[in-house]
Amino acid sequence: MIIIDLVNLFLDKYILSPMEKLKIGSYTIFLFSILLTLILLLPLFYLIIKVSFDFRIFFDFLFNFKILKLSINTLSLVALVVFFSIIISLPMAFLNTRSNLPYAKYLISLSVLPIALPSYVMATTQIQIWGPRGWVFKLINIFFDVDYIPSFYGLWGSTFVLSLITYPYLYIGLCAIFRRFDYEMIDASRTLGAGISKTFINVIYPMVKPTIAAGSLIIALYVLSDFGAVSLLRFTTFTTAIFNRMYTSISNYGVLEICLLTILFCFIILFLESHTRGNEKNFSSSNLKNTKQLDLGIWKWILLPFVLLPSLLGFFIPISVLIYWLIQGIINNNSFKDLFAATLNTVSISVIASLVITFLTIPILITIRKKIKYLSVIIEKSSYVGLSLPAIVVAMSLVFFTVNYFHLAYQTFFILIVGYFITFLPASLGPIRTSMNQINPSLVEASLTLGKNKFETFYQVIIKLSSPSFIYATTLIFILCLKELPATLILSPIGFKTLSTSIWSSASEAFFMDTAAASLLLVIIAGIPTYIFMSRDLSKRERH
Repeated sequence: MIIIDLVNLFLDKYILSPMEKLKIGSYTIFLFSILLTLILLLPLFYLIIKVSFDFRIFFDFLFNFKILKLSINTLSLVALVVFFSIIISLPMAFLNTRSNLPYAKYLISLSVLPIALPSYVMATTQIQIWGPRGWVFKLINIFFDVDYIPSFYGLWGSTFVLSLITYPYLYIGLCAIFRRFDYEMIDASRTLGAGISKTFINVIYPMVKPTIAAGSLIIALYVLSDFGAVSLLRFTTFTTAIFNRMYTSISNYGVLEICLLTILFCFIILFLESHTRGNEKNFSSSNLKNTKQLDLGIWKWILLPFVLLPSLLGFFIPISVLIYWLIQGIINNNSFKDLFAATLNTVSISVIASLVITFLTIPILITIRKKIKYLSVIIEKSSYVGLSLPAIVVAMSLVFFTVNYFHLAYQTFFILIVGYFITFLPASLGPIRTSMNQINPSLVEASLTLGKNKFETFYQVIIKLSSPSFIYATTLIFILCLKELPATLILSPIGFKTLSTSIWSSASEAFFMDTAAASLLLVIIAGIPTYIFMSRDLSKRERH
């Protein structure tokens, strides 16, 4: 620290003027953003290198009926999950934060807990409940003699499972927006004679549209790259096709082509999101200590069960299945494997990765906010490539480049964190950017007028006012790293086990009791920071 201070003093006094320092700092950030973008594009470079040998085969492969059916399956699943996530999140966020719904203070935190469950754990437990011979089938047979119930497998089962897992990505952002929402704008609209529908279209929707667009983008890309749920529920998408071809085809025919097609769909989703979000910025001057609550009257008791339903179906019932499996193991005197080392490894790597990724979001956001011609657009769109691809493809690309060009990094913690960075950066980028866009530009202008330079203003005004979104982004990435399986299996050092890899190995060997133990530990670790963050931040409100 002393050396750094001396260098800064020397530069200030003898070498650089403040304006020159500012320019050098800007160039450094831009160059660093370009370097990060090149890292983010490594999976795309890998696919282009591997597929460029015969483009004729590539195009012949794409234009056939099977690929068309695969595309329809994938797009249908993405559209349905996004739709149901919005339907679940929008009314629930408003009721929990801005109404007199009973126990809303606790419901705010409980409603986000399904995010703690990995998709493969959620799918496994839901099959136990809704499957051909599951708990629901047995319950129905108590009262009625039936031999068959509608299949839970396929599109609708996958939509059900993925909607329960992904709606919190949108719900959390909507809760934050509704907390800051100025209710006096609604009162003014109603006073001027506007009805409920017109007030929603003209007042509420413009405020929540950027958050819905950002949340829907994360959900769409998550669904596009998910493997665990759709594989267990026997629904063929791009991801399952990639995995199946990778392990059943000797030449891996079609794997790289489907990956490139997945990236194409990723950019289509990004294009739709950017046009949906637009350039609108809405600012609120409401006092968070004086937020008006909507009086629901008798409807509060009617709406309460519907608000409870997502967390009940998406968290408490799946947890009951895991506890049931665990108790069965204890009764049968099964000795559970020592999970202490796996738990310590999981928490350590997830904490480090989440802090690093959130920090690296800052230079990327600075470059995007500068709106430099072409550069800002390229960096923004490139940030979402990794999330659209199956994690195994990201891992394969990193293995290819490290083995051929940077062998010292092969199977190290550094390359594992790089894999997490490529995959999960959008989870940090979306909410932080949305929060920054809600900051009134007059505050930035006031800081500059008072003599602060752009970097000081960025830290003192934008970073500090957006601190809840940074905390949320860090928490979200921590949870995603906890649950990540394919990248961890391929990129982690030899002998490094996490809870997700323990779940995978136990399930593969049919040790369902060990699977339940590791899954419960994973849910507890992911659920605690989620609940604490939601309780301390989003549930802070004054009731009247």
